[in-house]
Amino acid sequence: MAGTASAPAARPSLTSISSGELRSLWTCDCELALLPLAQLLRLQPGAFQLRGDQLVVPGPAEPAAARGGFNVFSDGLVRLDGQLCRLSSYIRRYVELTNYCDYKDYRETILSKPMLFFINVQTQKDASKERTYAFLVNTRHPKIRRQLEQGMDMVISSVIGESYRLQFDFQEAVKNFFPPGNKVQ
Repeated sequence: MAGTASAPAARPSLTSISSGELRSLWTCDCELALLPLAQLLRLQPGAFQLRGDQLVVPGPAEPAAARGGFNVFSDGLVRLDGQLCRLSSYIRRYVELTNYCDYKDYRETILSKPMLFFINVQTQKDASKERTYAFLVNTRHPKIRRQLEQGMDMVISSVIGESYRLQFDFQEAVKNFFPPGNKVQ
């Protein structure tokens, strides 16, 4: 009887060195990633700069933006180690598009770089302390890109000639990174 050789398990591209709050040490499989915000800032010093109470994200006019980075989605504020910081160069979480050209430009923009969202979590270990995590969506991964494009195409085809409202909902995906009982916001 011939045996079958099993291929080695694919290793995720990012790991977490968190303090055991996540279900495992592996936090992504190249599609989605979740890691403490402070860790992301250490890993990506060219993508973010902390200047006083402002977290600067290089915008399109700055040279660092041409080298990569993230499309940061936010309401303009983020907590970093308990300190409230203002953001620069972010994309508003709620955007209303009024015509097809705006939609097309927006689509190109959000698919051009990985998407980054800030997630606040109260863990069971210390419910009084809230930690901020960076949730990354790899828009270049074929599966994720296809899902985003199909979802956006459905919205645009259903409301031709009207304004468009897109909403990305990753709540369930984020909750799956944490053991049950943690409060994800």
